[in-house]
Amino acid sequence: MATRTEPMRDRILAAAVTVIRSRGIVAATTKEIARTAGVSEGSLYNHFANKTALFAAALAEVTGTARTAMAELAGSVGQNSVEENLTRLATEMVRFYGELLPMTGPVLADPELIAWLRSDGPGKAQNATAAKSRAWTKGGHTGEPPPPGAPGGPPAGPPGGPAAGPVMGHAALIGYLEAERKAGRLADGAPSPFIAAALLGGCQQHAFLTRLAGADAVAAGAGLPAAPEEFAARLVEAVLAGHLTTP
Repeated sequence: MATRTEPMRDRILAAAVTVIRSRGIVAATTKEIARTAGVSEGSLYNHFANKTALFAAALAEVTGTARTAMAELAGSVGQNSVEENLTRLATEMVRFYGELLPMTGPVLADPELIAWLRSDGPGKAQNATAAKSRAWTKGGHTGEPPPPGAPGGPPAGPPGGPAAGPVMGHAALIGYLEAERKAGRLADGAPSPFIAAALLGGCQQHAFLTRLAGADAVAAGAGLPAAPEEFAARLVEAVLAGHLTTP
């Protein structure tokens, strides 16, 4: 249950994420969210216009994990090895998709939520929450506003760019790969958009199979390591085959 020392909006949002992760959007109810947050059901609507707005904010909170991972990747150009950097990212993305999948089924059938995603609703929601956190601090309350990428903080991903919304992560990964190519660590002919698609698609497939069939079936039936770390390392090895430069 959310702690009572948090601002009420934060408690409600944390409770919504917890309930949706465990029950999915279809089974999640405002009554259960209110109980988990330790507030009355009517209190939810003092902070969110309706159930859709609450679920959209919860989705924004979850996507912060991916934004943080992409930001860390962008800062690792030329450091460690490309394989190590992408393995770290892929491990986080497998876990991210595992959390996201229970939330996205109804989203794909909701035109309003799709429009919200395409307009970078998660990023805007996190910026709005960060602004409220700064106002809370300036108003004499204790505590610093959350840093970029932290729950309630601004998006940690690269600002701007030609893509927003669901395409942003893919575009950020392409940007990293292109930077490594310019640094001479990827071959000149490396098809960055397709490497990015293969990597992120593989992470999503692993999460999808694990969610539906279970870890044992992923290992026995699909022939893939069940552990995200091992799967990520093997996936990166396959995706980068032939595209790394010779040291």
